[in-house]
Amino acid sequence: MEETRYRKPPFELRRSMRGGLAEQLAAEFRRAIRTGYYRPGDMLPPVREQAALLKVSRVVAVRAMAMLAEERLVHPRPHYGCEVCSKDKPLWKGQVLIVVPPSGTQHYMNVICANVRDALIAAGYLALTVTVSRADDGKYDFALLDLMMRQHTDMIVQLHDQPEIAKWLSSRKVPFVRLTASKGSRLPGGCMGAIRRSSETAVAEFIGHCREAGVKEVLVVTESGYLHMQESLSVAGLKVRDLKTCMSPGTPGPQVAQYALDAMEAWLAEAKTMPELIFFDDDYVASGAISALQYAGVRIPEDVHVVTLTNRSSGSGLAFPVPLTRIEVDSMADGSIVAAAVLEYLKTGAFPSGVTVGPKYVRGKTF
Repeated sequence: MEETRYRKPPFELRRSMRGGLAEQLAAEFRRAIRTGYYRPGDMLPPVREQAALLKVSRVVAVRAMAMLAEERLVHPRPHYGCEVCSKDKPLWKGQVLIVVPPSGTQHYMNVICANVRDALIAAGYLALTVTVSRADDGKYDFALLDLMMRQHTDMIVQLHDQPEIAKWLSSRKVPFVRLTASKGSRLPGGCMGAIRRSSETAVAEFIGHCREAGVKEVLVVTESGYLHMQESLSVAGLKVRDLKTCMSPGTPGPQVAQYALDAMEAWLAEAKTMPELIFFDDDYVASGAISALQYAGVRIPEDVHVVTLTNRSSGSGLAFPVPLTRIEVDSMADGSIVAAAVLEYLKTGAFPSGVTVGPKYVRGKTF
């Protein structure tokens, strides 16, 4: 090991910190570069030495270096290491942190995050994502976010819609904006603006369609309960039957579809009458349950009307011979709206008001 080639890292990794080790390693090297411990032209330890010095796998070290290379902080030199880039010509206009829920928990938020990050990078900003998750005691662990905020941060985009996180951000006195489902108009301290995520218009149009068609009874087949459709239909005076399929967060889509197929087959075996309409609150649920209806010889829409919640870009594979009537989430379109609002703030210093994203009600041929 040729120690004269590089300086040893001035830090140790904390296994107790929530968040990936690669993200923590990248954050520590980023701080060491920006505080001058590693200067332009210096070499960071090669990944093999990093793994040995910091007691991590080479995979973790490779991922961390890839992050820094993407941020243009280092230039990889195969078989030698990563060279710290020159500061003579600033590469970025500023830094933005995007706070997201734990990885893989929600397709919609992953797409929003990717849109915002890509738009910021295209506009010349260094955009970094950071996950905030709960520790074993149930409280949010802000250690990794706090570490990343030790460098100058122009703004934070809070996609993890939790009031505890907003309260913590307020205490840090860094400008932030939120994507939130909250109906309240009052913004927490330090919050420059909010984009509201609302399904109210789509749900109201669906209920109006039910009234228009004279529907009196709806079976709601639910996996997540995201829309709280049972409550909305009941308030509107419709009779509601409820069928729950799978309530385990993070269940893979194909397994959700299988649970829905099994649940619908069991329901059909015991049901004495069919409702006038069935609503599915998830496209994977719809995929499995509609298969069960078809196996049983139930015709759509002749024997029963069908409406589903669907994500246009989820890749669930939901298909039907005729266009489904649906409450449709367009993650890509919503992501573009969020990204445009964030860039407007960075450009003008004023966050646009009244920005809303959410699903649309689309009339197909199943209702």
